[in-house]
Amino acid sequence: MDTLKIVSTDPHTQGPFVVINKSDFNPDVHELYGDQDLGASTERVPTMAELLAARDQLMERERELAAEKDRVAEQARTNEAEAQRLRDEVAKQADAAQAATTESKPAKAKAA
Repeated sequence: MDTLKIVSTDPHTQGPFVVINKSDFNPDVHELYGDQDLGASTERVPTMAELLAARDQLMERERELAAEKDRVAEQARTNEAEAQRLRDEVAKQADAAQAATTESKPAKAKAA
């Protein structure tokens, strides 16, 4: 495992540097001691605070999406109820038109 020297946080008890694993190096927290090559694999690892903030954002987005899903489902129920009301109205008008046609035929027959 590769290691790095970083400036110690307490030179009196730790000396001028501390050796840590390269994978544990965090440029936000650690300062390299002397000239060291980090190599190509020094991809920055998110801090705990960044990970927690990202998690909180994802959880908030999930809540927003759940609320939107509920709103869309409610709108679908409202739309279906309105569609049924309109189908009933059309059927009622068709029945009324049929009844009017049936009632007008005998009147014409009597007039002839």
